[in-house]
Amino acid sequence: MTSTAQSRASDTEAGSVRTASARWLAAVDARDIMSITAVYADDGVFLVPNAPLARGHEQVASVWTQLLSAPNLSLVWAPESVEVAQLADLAYEVGTYQLGLDAPSGRVEDHGKYVVVWRKVGADWRVAADIFNTSRQL
Repeated sequence: MTSTAQSRASDTEAGSVRTASARWLAAVDARDIMSITAVYADDGVFLVPNAPLARGHEQVASVWTQLLSAPNLSLVWAPESVEVAQLADLAYEVGTYQLGLDAPSGRVEDHGKYVVVWRKVGADWRVAADIFNTSRQL
């Protein structure tokens, strides 16, 4: 494959990852745990601050269920870059997020950054690893 063809293929796959990420965010907006969980690979991991590592659909669903149960939750994220491996079997997305929720002490507004590692499973991109952390000063 020529470098131009390889670059076009990489751009196409990066677009597919961005599309998958947007569908994932739509599932979060809809509070659709089944669709959220389906984005993850069977052995995908979700690394949430101050919580144990969640591996596999059941544990990932449990963490998302808890997160989505927060009162007046708002969550948005935006990819800043998507890089695709040369073999187009792995990709990583780096971006920023904004999270808000009502806590007993009042409204909490957070913003930060995230990394999602995507793995090609068949024709679909699935989340292999998902981690985020705050940018707020403590």
